[in-house]
Amino acid sequence: MILTCVYVLFMWIICVHSTRRHDARVIDTDRGVIHYSIGNRSDSDFIKLVKSFTNGSVLVADQENLYSINTSKQETAPQIKDQCAGNAKCEYTISLLRNGLDENLLLVCRSKEEETKCYNLNSSHSFSFQFDYGINIHEPSLLVGDMLYFTKSNSGLYRINQKDTSDRIWPHPAATETYVKLMASKDTTKVFSFFTEKQRSVGGDYGSGLWIPRVSQICTNDRGGSKDVLQFSWTSKINARLYCGGVEGEQPFSNIVDVDTVTTHNDVKIYVLFRNFWNMSAVCVYNMSQINSVFSSSEFMEMKNIKAPADHRPGQCDGDSTRLKADVLRFMKEGPEVKDRIMPETAPLIFLHHHYTHIKVDTIKKTTVLYLALESGGVHKVLGDQPVFIITEFRPFRNRTRITSMLLDTTEKRLYVSSAKEVIHIDLQMCHVYGEDNDECVLSRDPYCCWNGYQCAPVSRNTVQCLRIGVAQSKPETDGGVTMSIVPPSSRYYLDCPTISCHASYHWYRGNTRLECVRSHNACLYLIESMNETHEGSYRCESTEGGYHGIITRYELRMNASPTLTVNTALLPCLLLLLTHLLS
Repeated sequence: MILTCVYVLFMWIICVHSTRRHDARVIDTDRGVIHYSIGNRSDSDFIKLVKSFTNGSVLVADQENLYSINTSKQETAPQIKDQCAGNAKCEYTISLLRNGLDENLLLVCRSKEEETKCYNLNSSHSFSFQFDYGINIHEPSLLVGDMLYFTKSNSGLYRINQKDTSDRIWPHPAATETYVKLMASKDTTKVFSFFTEKQRSVGGDYGSGLWIPRVSQICTNDRGGSKDVLQFSWTSKINARLYCGGVEGEQPFSNIVDVDTVTTHNDVKIYVLFRNFWNMSAVCVYNMSQINSVFSSSEFMEMKNIKAPADHRPGQCDGDSTRLKADVLRFMKEGPEVKDRIMPETAPLIFLHHHYTHIKVDTIKKTTVLYLALESGGVHKVLGDQPVFIITEFRPFRNRTRITSMLLDTTEKRLYVSSAKEVIHIDLQMCHVYGEDNDECVLSRDPYCCWNGYQCAPVSRNTVQCLRIGVAQSKPETDGGVTMSIVPPSSRYYLDCPTISCHASYHWYRGNTRLECVRSHNACLYLIESMNETHEGSYRCESTEGGYHGIITRYELRMNASPTLTVNTALLPCLLLLLTHLLS
């Protein structure tokens, strides 16, 4: 209890003193955004986006229909018709969509009640029946060879052979498991499941309301047990707890929201998006080598009336599972859990005031970037390092909405997001949004961008002498010189200072006197209600961000004798030329 109070106090202090750090530095509303219209679609939400490895198109499905987006053209996405398209009597809804094997674009499954039919979709957009099954198949799912792994929350993890549906593994009923992600090991000998399980109370029921984040491991060569114990059920499934928190012994973040992975040259990193009791969000990073180590070496939690076998390590992927000894199978039937928790590589990235629903992860030049979907329909582009730094907030939708799916194209550096009504593509290399100044480019900390000597430009393999890493140098003068303005007496006039960063402080100065400005969406405005002699003189707009200090713009104001004419000195040559022409 004391630790919990300390944690709450600690988080309150962070909340009070670091609000700006948890806001996006730049807000981007419409630059680099392409809207794809979907014709003749139903009113149901889009459920998934899949990038075709064959032709580069993006396949998108709602519950009733399937569409293909040609990403090179901004045109209405055509519907891919199957036996249910346009058939009002068809009761099957799309429940699974994933990349196919061999020459197939997709594996598509339609389900109704406790029945599912699955089809392969080829590059010509023709469907071929694959198999049917007497159960409702849902996401998340995974294809390993001919084996389809799929889940049903409140039921568990299933496996069927696409070519022989009698070759199957069914789980024990697990009425409290909510699955989020399935992934295979590099050598495809194991499948890992990330899920949240409701914690049992002391009496053994599930009324505590607390959730436990877990990862489980099963062997792909698992054939089930003997006829007496665990026949057609998992004999290799073992569980471990995931830990994500800032106070040892506590579990501040327990609800898994989404999971994404990044493959490195020698490991796989797993990025898990959590939410906690206080509705705060956090990202914890785990590595597969540590997960494997825990599953292979940790002792098992004690269970009533049964002990771990002394002569066999449960969860091993060798031998014929149907020949396992009865004591091993009875132990596995209880759903064993290892004692050691899976710990993150570093402390969690904790986000205040933001509720995220999806996560995608990219790496560029050895830097990790997270894309986190907001409940409002925005997307945060975040550096994957401590402390939290939100580079940009994309606001691609015209109205507040819920993002139903995200797809990251790491090759083209594009992010596709869907709502209930549309699909949008976001260009992740829109570097010009950071302005035309080298310091602003460096201050952005965007690893996709660099200063190439002329502009803030996308990083590429061919980029030469590109300033990406470093500290922006404070500058006492602006590069643009001074803007001279002639203002009529008694007239209203405002000084405009363009603003880029939400992390910076902008102020107008006249000499050493600071003048408060009015902040608009992208400007710091200083308003002169009625021009007179006291307003004449030099003005400058300064920005301060971290240790950086710079002058954004300078103005020199002079009052004109005429109350009806305002002349900017930049226009004087044009006016003189016009007068010369009229008098000649």
